[in-house]
Order: sequence, then structure tokens, then C-alpha cells
Amino acid sequence: MGKTDVFLSYAHDLKSVVDRICAELENEGIRCWYAPRDVVGDYATSIVEAIDETKVFVVLLNNESSKSPHVLNEVEMAYKRIIEKEGELTILPLKLDDRDLSKAMEYYVKRMHWIDASTQGVENAVKELKSKIKAILKPCRGEMHLKPKRESNKYYDESDVIEKRRLKKQLKISENFDKSVFDDIISESDSLRVLDLGCNCGDFIISRFGERNNLEFILGLDCNSEVISRADKQYANEKIKFEQCDLEGEDFEEKLGELVLKYGISDFNVVNISMLILHLQDPLKMLRIVRKSMKKGAKIIIKDIDDGFNVAYPDEGELFSHAVKICQENKLGGYRYSGRQIYELLHKSGFKNIKLLKCGINTVGMDYDERLALFDIYFSFIRNDFLQLSELYPENTVYNENAKWVTENYEKLEDAFLGDNFFFSLGFMLFSAEK
Repeated sequence: MGKTDVFLSYAHDLKSVVDRICAELENEGIRCWYAPRDVVGDYATSIVEAIDETKVFVVLLNNESSKSPHVLNEVEMAYKRIIEKEGELTILPLKLDDRDLSKAMEYYVKRMHWIDASTQGVENAVKELKSKIKAILKPCRGEMHLKPKRESNKYYDESDVIEKRRLKKQLKISENFDKSVFDDIISESDSLRVLDLGCNCGDFIISRFGERNNLEFILGLDCNSEVISRADKQYANEKIKFEQCDLEGEDFEEKLGELVLKYGISDFNVVNISMLILHLQDPLKMLRIVRKSMKKGAKIIIKDIDDGFNVAYPDEGELFSHAVKICQENKLGGYRYSGRQIYELLHKSGFKNIKLLKCGINTVGMDYDERLALFDIYFSFIRNDFLQLSELYPENTVYNENAKWVTENYEKLEDAFLGDNFFFSLGFMLFSAEK
């Protein structure tokens, strides 16, 4: 279970209030825990673990909830944690009416500062609660950057012209990074049966395999039906097919089996996964399924990102460090430390002969246009995503602040990046392995 920012303790009759508070906090990027929504496994154990890991304990109080054995138990546990680990937890009582609390509840909270909705109204009380929580969490928000979590991210807007242009630049600039790897693999096989996972519109896999004389078949899979439709119109023929498929869906293994039968594929001897793993919540499950469809000795190639391997020098004012830091708060950008996990994922999936072939695309030897393209493929996506997020979630202060910062500093970053003495390395990592 990941770290929780806020534990919400409440009685059943206050469910509508806790739902509202949770929605407002999570819209600010504050991670909440409350039962039964977040209970995993044993009910009591899950609550104990959540209280032990949270930073702020909010208890919603009225006369009824102050008598609730469950709420009292949770408050007692939070109170004990304060005593045992001083300074690691803050209890914030939110009193919702002017009725007396039970004597048992008064024992725990009477010396604490209450947020009182009975005198200022629920709306103002919730605003005060949010303000207090944000002030408490502010010194701890750096943990977000150290321990991000994997989430399934299927977001892609086919109408986003800026993102299409960026991906084309990324395709071009990554060719020098991985071309020799694909050339070697292609030369080793008389007949290529290629599975491309997260194929998007097909540009990448066609650029690497589409014109090869030894190509027998390419099957491209992506969860986005719009990009699959575009790939079909542009590239599909008797040797090249694209199918919509949720690679994390419960039916993925069944769907892949049906497609193998549909196209008469005995097995795949090359699997390509480019910039997909960072967008998956459980890549291990997908890799284990895919391995079953591969021929013994077949190659798998995985390219992914790891921002921990980004290097920018000189970084006056730490603008580049800050840009990389806020990238962790971009919910559209995927898991930004994915690259370092690839070796472990391949090993756990049963692959052998795992090799790290390349680590980092850098500016050394690049001309002006190449440097500009490298800048665009990383920093324009940060700017574009936060502008979109600030529109999608107008009340989210994190997204708004990041959108403002990257917009205000974009030209400064670009000017520094294009300087003659500036060095930048982008943490692309390229692995290969065999079944």
C-alpha cells in the first residue's frame, strides 16, 4: 500500500460529507484514504495500516459519530501514534454541528483546535480544512517525487496536433539511438513475425520493419481505437495488421490468442515495446502473457524512459532540475522511473540473456536542429500536458502552478538548451532479452 496523505474517519451518516471532502482534496492532488472505498483485504488490518502510514488524520464529528465505536477506535489509534511517533501525524477534528460530543471523544480531542462548521458553515469549514492540510503537507510533498506510483494511463487525444508533431520528432531522433539494434535483430532472422505492443499509429514499427525483405507479418496492438484506425488506413496490407486491444484488460490473453489464430501466426520471433511500460499499472502481467506467444529464442526489445538518468549541465537557477521534478506530477506522463525496472520485469517474466543496450540520448555531436528536436520531445510534452491538465482540473492548484511555471520559463529553458556549452542527456533506456 502506498503512502497516504489524509485518513478520513467518519460515521455512516456523514458519508455524503466525507465524499465531498475527499473529492475536493483529491482534486488538489492530495491522496485520501477512507473506508470502505480503500479497504484491501482484511478490514481491520487495512485500517490499521492506513492510519500508520498517513500524515493527517481528519475526524468528522457530530454527536452520533462521537459515540461510534469504530470512529473512537480509529481516533484512539491515531492518538497513540502521536504519542509513540511525535511529530509524524496531525489530527484535525472537523465539528459539523453545535451538539455536544461524547465524553469518550472529548477525552481525545478537547485540547485540539477544532474546525467548527456550526459557526462558519460547511463550505467555509472545508476550505479551512483544505488550507490546514496543504500547509501541513507542504514540507512533505517532496516525497511525491521520490516515490511515485504506477498507474494505468490510457490517455491519448488523436486530435492533439502538438502531440502528433512531438511524436514524429521523437520517432526521428530515436532512430540513431536504436537503429543498429533493430538492424542486428533483422539480419539474424530469415522470416520476421513481429508483435508491436502499444503501436500507436504504426509509424515506429513500420519505420523499423515495414520495408524489410524478410518480413513475414507484423501485428500491432493498441488500446486506442482512433490510432488503430489511422494505422490501418495508412499501413495495413496482407502482411501488416493493426488491432484495438487493452493490454491490461482481463481478456488480453484470450484476445491475443484469438488474433494469433485469426491471422494464422505460429508464434512471434520479435516483440517490440516502445514507450509503453511507463503507462502500465502492471507490466509484469502483460509480459508474462506475451512471452507465451513467442518462439523459443525469440527477441524482445523494450525502450522506456527513466528521468532519474536525465542530466542537464550547466543548470543555472536549477530550471532543468525543477522541470524534471514537476514532471513527476504529470498524471498524463506515465511512471517516470520506469526504465530502471525493465531488467527486473524481464527477469521475473522468465526471459534470459537480458542486456541493457543503450542508456541516454544526449546532445554531444548534435547540430542545431537535432538539439531543438531533443528539447521539444521532452520539454514541450511537459508544457502541453500541464496546460491540458489545468484546463481539465481548473481547481487543481498543483496543475495550475506547474502550467504557469513551465510557460513562463519555457524560452529560458530553450535558450539554455541550445547554448554551445550545454550538455543534456535524456534517460531513454533500451533493453533486449530472449525467451
